[in-house]
Amino acid sequence: MIVFEDVRQWAEFEWAVRRASWYYGERRLSRRPSREELAETACGRNGYLREAAVERLAVSTDPEALPLLLLRCVDWVRPVRELARSIVLSKLDDSTLRAMLPLIGILRRRQVDDWMTSLLREALPSVLDDALALEDRETRRWVHAEAIGLLSRERLLDIAVRDHDFVVRAMCGTVLLDRGECVGELLAAGAPKVRMRALTMLGPDAPVAHLADRSSAVRSMAQALVLKAGGDPAAHYRALPASFGALAGLGETGTADDAPVLERHLADDRPRIRRAAVRGLRRIAPESPAVRALLTDPSPAVTRQVVEFLRGKPALVDVPTLQDLLAPAHPVHTRRAAAALLRDRDTWRRLHADLTLLPDPDLAADAHQDLHAWLAHSADTYTTPSPALAAEIDAACTTLDPALARQIRFALPGRRAGRVDTRD
Repeated sequence: MIVFEDVRQWAEFEWAVRRASWYYGERRLSRRPSREELAETACGRNGYLREAAVERLAVSTDPEALPLLLLRCVDWVRPVRELARSIVLSKLDDSTLRAMLPLIGILRRRQVDDWMTSLLREALPSVLDDALALEDRETRRWVHAEAIGLLSRERLLDIAVRDHDFVVRAMCGTVLLDRGECVGELLAAGAPKVRMRALTMLGPDAPVAHLADRSSAVRSMAQALVLKAGGDPAAHYRALPASFGALAGLGETGTADDAPVLERHLADDRPRIRRAAVRGLRRIAPESPAVRALLTDPSPAVTRQVVEFLRGKPALVDVPTLQDLLAPAHPVHTRRAAAALLRDRDTWRRLHADLTLLPDPDLAADAHQDLHAWLAHSADTYTTPSPALAAEIDAACTTLDPALARQIRFALPGRRAGRVDTRD
């Protein structure tokens, strides 16, 4: 007996049966088939046998009969699906429909016709709560779009401010804004896309009040509205107390004169504040030496921002410092940041860093992936490393697979002509 806790697994079962029948052939439907045989036949490749299975399922009271019939309602053979549909319509009531909603949501996406979509649309008023709570994301979004006219203002607002899916929240919030309703509530707790629009629907004080918003999209809209009104967003940010939104906004709108303010907050106890300060300095003070110290920051999020700040700026951090940070004594995120900056130096430092990290249990996967990417483009390399670096690369090849070592050594000086020598 085949039993699935989740009715969506019947779609996976059908695919498994179809795939197996290609390899092992198809069995004939016996005179008195077992439930397992009937289920497999209903999902097989032979249209005549599927049609015969549908006729048996029509009189079956077994729990798997209805999901199997629903599968055949989207059959690619017209007689099979028409027979299955005529049977399913006589078996579906509100209770069984609720139980089958997850499977119907998946089958609705099959490119046969819109019969399954129409079935769900027509039944929606009677199973609305269950349909809105479906786990399948695509189906849930479709249901919310279809159910807009069935939902009260209060229900729409609740979804727009609390739902876990930002697409659904934006959908319901947009409907309310189209009606001019709940603008203040949506500005306070809606999805960023909705809050941006809500900001444009209120008075001139609203943009100023949201300049330090937690969302970059809302901050950008507030800044644009303040500028349109003749104001200076940066001046407002300078007057605000330190917060993530205020520092982020200052970095987005300020000038090089504001760099000391951001640099002071690189030592803040809050990682989010330090991250905002680094991001701001990337724009208004891209050569600030104060950021370099945060390469060993305990927060991976801050370190990622520091890596972006230091890319393409070899003068701010030297190779020996980065190589020291590869040591196992440092946290993995610090070592990964150092490896990223070494790879950013030039093609030979990239290769050397990858070879150095191949034995490393934490960073070997990244090194293997990047090494193969390097090899794919090594034929386009027309520079050579310094003699010392070339010797280190050659020595690192001794522990590699011989075929891989040959590929790397071929790219070293003396193996190909016509390159320009570069020195570290």
